[in-house]
Amino acid sequence: MTNNITFIDKIRSKPLPWLVLGGLITAVLFLLYLAPEEATLGTGIRTVYIHVALTWTGMAGFILAGLLGLVVLVTGNEKLVRWMQTLGWTAFGFYVAGVAMSAIASRVNWGGIFWQEPRMAAAFKSLAIATIIMVLNMWIPQVRVRGLLQAIIPVTVAWITYTAPKVLHPTNPIFSSEATGIQFAFIGMFLLFAAIAAWIVWRLVDRSG
Repeated sequence: MTNNITFIDKIRSKPLPWLVLGGLITAVLFLLYLAPEEATLGTGIRTVYIHVALTWTGMAGFILAGLLGLVVLVTGNEKLVRWMQTLGWTAFGFYVAGVAMSAIASRVNWGGIFWQEPRMAAAFKSLAIATIIMVLNMWIPQVRVRGLLQAIIPVTVAWITYTAPKVLHPTNPIFSSEATGIQFAFIGMFLLFAAIAAWIVWRLVDRSG
């Protein structure tokens, strides 16, 4: 029985993947601690760091899942559907967390949550549309149709988001800043959250395989 255990099985039985996740989470907390404050927001910018990183990760995941959807649409490859849907739901989770963090950032930095603010309303509209499409994709039997619907999500979310008027939400809160430390903090947080998202997708697909 022991001889039948493969090298991959031995790796899976070890805590290495969880150590990787723990390291990524620790790096997020460490970077958040070291990230510079902002002249106007002060320490409140830390909530914005998290909000932006989560939202960017969710949107990047939607885009990657959409690209896989196009491949599925063209090829009809059923094996890619599992990756596409897992990536799509993971992106959805990060996008939801980004919207929730946006509400927290609003309360911390503006003293309240402005639900009717155009970008906030656009985020909820995007989530509603993404939810409907992804739930439908769980029941539609045609693989190519699933691919097409998945590809529609990032286009729809991007269009709703970037056509919404900016009232309280700044146009470019990251790269409009002259402080390179703030820019690197935003980019670093995004890369770490993206790595966590990739870890989640790999684990989910690996377990279902």
